[in-house]
Amino acid sequence: MNIQIKDINSFTKEVEINIAWKDLEDDYQSEFNQFRKKISMSGYRKGKVPVALVKSNYGKSFEVDFIDKNLNIYYQKAISEQHLHPISKPEISDLDFSEGSELKFKSTFEVIPQYDLPKYDKIKINLIKLTPTKTDMDKSLEEFQSRQSTLKTLDQGAKTGNYVECDLQEIDAAGLPVIGKKQDGRFLRLGEGYIQGDAEKSLLGIKADENRKVVVTMDDDSKVTYDIHARKVQELIKPDLDDEFAKIADDSVSSLKELKANIQKQIDKSLEDDYISAKQGEIINWFVENTKLEPPTSMVDNYIDNMITELKTKSPEAKTMDEATLRKIYQKRGEDQIKWYLIQEKLMNAEKIEVSEEELKTEIQKQIDEFKEVNPDVIKYFKKPQNKKRFQEELEVKQLFEKIESFTTIKETNKTTDQFRKEQEKAKGGK
Repeated sequence: MNIQIKDINSFTKEVEINIAWKDLEDDYQSEFNQFRKKISMSGYRKGKVPVALVKSNYGKSFEVDFIDKNLNIYYQKAISEQHLHPISKPEISDLDFSEGSELKFKSTFEVIPQYDLPKYDKIKINLIKLTPTKTDMDKSLEEFQSRQSTLKTLDQGAKTGNYVECDLQEIDAAGLPVIGKKQDGRFLRLGEGYIQGDAEKSLLGIKADENRKVVVTMDDDSKVTYDIHARKVQELIKPDLDDEFAKIADDSVSSLKELKANIQKQIDKSLEDDYISAKQGEIINWFVENTKLEPPTSMVDNYIDNMITELKTKSPEAKTMDEATLRKIYQKRGEDQIKWYLIQEKLMNAEKIEVSEEELKTEIQKQIDEFKEVNPDVIKYFKKPQNKKRFQEELEVKQLFEKIESFTTIKETNKTTDQFRKEQEKAKGGK
């Protein structure tokens, strides 16, 4: 077997395989004899048709069958000999074979590219350290109030903070309805989400059975115009913030003071979790930006396919979105995710990250002890091999980041959550 390897790019190889007839002849003849035994023709018993007659009538179709059965065998032998490890389905081209001649074909496939990790003993990143304010407590209490609130239908026009139950019909530049872009029974709250600024002004004063046109600015700054038919205008009636409310909001407390203390702990933990997540994200970005690595197309495409499938499962609106547009949206994210996946694997090996069976048992027991009262099924969860394996991988990733963070210098900028929110609003243009 003669094998020639050509690098198309850092992750794509073209392998030309030539197999001499003398190396094929025995297999070919053996399979032909078995094939001939099944042939019957007028004037001859089954299996006794002369070889020349069988070949003249069935020779070409047998050659095709022989290739179909054996091409993958020769391909597998070739990549095994060359110690190649394809990660994509091979594309076969330039196939050439006939009885008595060599078998020639090319196989093109992707592999994990060879690359070097950057020197990472002195990583430098910038992070924002957020300090909570009274606004965080107020917003949290408002969320608790909203869960216990009721809606009162109003006769007068809608004001800021009121809910409008309505039907939305997207319309085009000519004012005509866009087919398939109608949403019935939606709730819009004036002054929140997309209904702010000019969009809110368009709906102020709207009453039941009234129609209004409103232009909504989407996250990507595109404008969408809707014809809105109001069904109801409703006001949110909130309960008073007192001890009785606190007991309803959280049955583990007996006073509003205790509820606030619990909320503050949750706020602090949420900010700390966000800080850790941001730190890991910056470290990931550092490696992605500083590692010379082309992510294999097949891996990126597979990632994007999964993201689009998940999006369409969760979002009815996404089902009607153009596939090419969605792929464009996810392209950069897909490339970065695959790069990090490959980098992380190499880092694991470089830093010899491994969670022993004993460590895994200890950490699983900690999880069981912590959650068994609120979730008795936690024991059953960890008995499943796939869940145990997933938890082990999470522990290994945690170990990896702990190791990398020891090489990392962080420049912190301290801000309050109020400052941060104002900056975000300004960046969005007040939307």
